[in-house]
Amino acid sequence: MSDKVLSPRPEEDGGEDFPVRRRDRRHSMLEPCVVVMTVLAVGFVLSNAAQVAIPFMLAFLLTMLFTPVVKLGEPFRLPVPVMVVVVLVLLLAILLPLGIFLNSMMQSVVQTLPQYYNKLMDIGRTLLEEYDFPKDFWVSINWFNTVGRYLSGMTGFLLNWLGTLLMLMVFLVFMLLETPYTERRIRMAFRGEGGERVSRIADKVMGQISKYLRTLAVISFITGVCVFVALYALGIDFALTWGVLAFFFNFIPTIGSIAASIPPVLVALVQYYPNWVPSVLTLLALLSIQFFIGNIMTPKIMGDTLDLSPVVILISLMFWGIIWGLSGALLSVPIAVMIKIICENVPQLHFVAMLMCSAKRGRASESQ
Repeated sequence: MSDKVLSPRPEEDGGEDFPVRRRDRRHSMLEPCVVVMTVLAVGFVLSNAAQVAIPFMLAFLLTMLFTPVVKLGEPFRLPVPVMVVVVLVLLLAILLPLGIFLNSMMQSVVQTLPQYYNKLMDIGRTLLEEYDFPKDFWVSINWFNTVGRYLSGMTGFLLNWLGTLLMLMVFLVFMLLETPYTERRIRMAFRGEGGERVSRIADKVMGQISKYLRTLAVISFITGVCVFVALYALGIDFALTWGVLAFFFNFIPTIGSIAASIPPVLVALVQYYPNWVPSVLTLLALLSIQFFIGNIMTPKIMGDTLDLSPVVILISLMFWGIIWGLSGALLSVPIAVMIKIICENVPQLHFVAMLMCSAKRGRASESQ
């Protein structure tokens, strides 16, 4: 009887599982690559379609904001087109004068920029001479070419604003007109309990996003008014301009408040030099306003709505800033909050919302 070397069966050494494990490993490596490529492709498309994508995103956010206004006409049996016209007239009454004001503001800043720049350069040279720094150090920093070129490129701001406003209105009209029929279409697409559940989640998401946008707009308006009053009381030039700038930049947490505080402090320094007191008072006033609104008022009003991780805010700011520039930076946090609210209300995506929340919220969830 010859001895035969019996090879182990495939199920004993895992022979059948080895191809499966190798296939699973390939799938696990493929999924992150697909996600990265999808993000890059979406970013490329949005970047090249910025002239259309930005008004579309603004119209989408405004639809979330004004849908409750359109629904106010239901108890009075007012047709939806009538309420849409009311919303459009309200928006035009706000945005058109705002665009004209911003255009005149840009023109005045561009005209007075050389005077302030020359004074700032003189102050820099004087300080360098007092502290024995090389003069070339200050002269080599040519801010006028960069800032002046950027502001000069915005001289046609009003035309760009009108073009964006027209496209935004077109998108907004169609979105608001379709809003009353969204629930019916969801119920037709998802039969039975699934349709009711999806409709309930959609209403909850829309309500939370609308509340967030209204609250953020009110907080930004209060910030702009406080900045204007403080700078006007201190006699700083362009106080209304810096108030409007603070309003818009308040949509960008932390970074926006810092960016909005630098120009008025520099203007106060140049305007009252060699008296340092107004610039110091300007800095203290802006810091006090930002601290009170950012750390006391906003958490109490917002609650956990803006409970985003600083890393998420930074990534969103970088991503949308690279794609859409300043407009993307202003829209970055509202978009991130919108994604977080949607993920919170969809059970399958709840883990994404937990990854986006701050460490404080994460610890609170673990304690529960």
